[in-house]
Amino acid sequence: MDADGDPESVGQPEEASPEGQPEEEASTEASAGEEDEEDQAEATAYLAELPDPLLLRVLAELPAAELVQACRLVCLRWKAMVDGAPLWMLKCQQEGLVPEGRGEDDDRYHWQQLYFLNKRRRNLLRNPCGEEDLEGWCDVEHGGDGWRVEELPGDAGADFPHDDAVRKYFASSFQWCRKAQVIDLRAEGYWEELLDIAQPAIVVKDWYSGRADAGCLYELTAQLLSEQEDVLAEFHSGQVAVPEGSEDGWTEISHTFTDYGPGVRFVRFQHGGQDSVYWKGWFGARVTGSSVCVEP
Repeated sequence: MDADGDPESVGQPEEASPEGQPEEEASTEASAGEEDEEDQAEATAYLAELPDPLLLRVLAELPAAELVQACRLVCLRWKAMVDGAPLWMLKCQQEGLVPEGRGEDDDRYHWQQLYFLNKRRRNLLRNPCGEEDLEGWCDVEHGGDGWRVEELPGDAGADFPHDDAVRKYFASSFQWCRKAQVIDLRAEGYWEELLDIAQPAIVVKDWYSGRADAGCLYELTAQLLSEQEDVLAEFHSGQVAVPEGSEDGWTEISHTFTDYGPGVRFVRFQHGGQDSVYWKGWFGARVTGSSVCVEP
């Protein structure tokens, strides 16, 4: 107690002033920012000192999108590497994408295009085997009793030994049944320069079959279309007759478009079938496993 009998006042810690706290935080952030800049500068200097073969291997470990969208903008040296064949040849080798007969001296082959085409390689058709009924198909013509999706092998049908994943097919009727899909190549990731200059192969395939107890007709039409959907190249199979009692099972038909010229932006795929005995029901051509692929 003090001399007056009151309890002695206990000293309280001084509170930091509201103005001082932000200054300390700002100072800390500034220091951290300076350290980050120093680290980045050191990393940049380290990479700048790397000889080309080592820098090439470093860049080859990065995702292709980062190489094209970011790394080639860093400096002229990096741009030259990203635009050159050795980097993309190395990436192709690392991922097992080098086709037979291609080597370092093959100046005609663009390794960057080879890499991207391989990575994008897939069937561009949706629902090719009827797993989603007729979803994805357009311009559907339901002649006779129309299209019907059936399970393999179907009545008087053949197994499909070419792909275990294929379990269904589309069956046509006693009048022409047709259906189509139009593929937007740019929406699928194929840029205009690639299509116009490299003109990669566009491969169209289909499988068709008849029934053992009825003859049928089948046809396939594939078209390469311009921006205005003008036909720039076309393949038409004509009407293919499958006789009654044929033991051929499933038959593959394919066509490869090459050297088709600039301007291709869409692919139109259309196939169809009907029976040749005009029986009510689904005795016409059967189709499945259709595909459209852009090949390296």
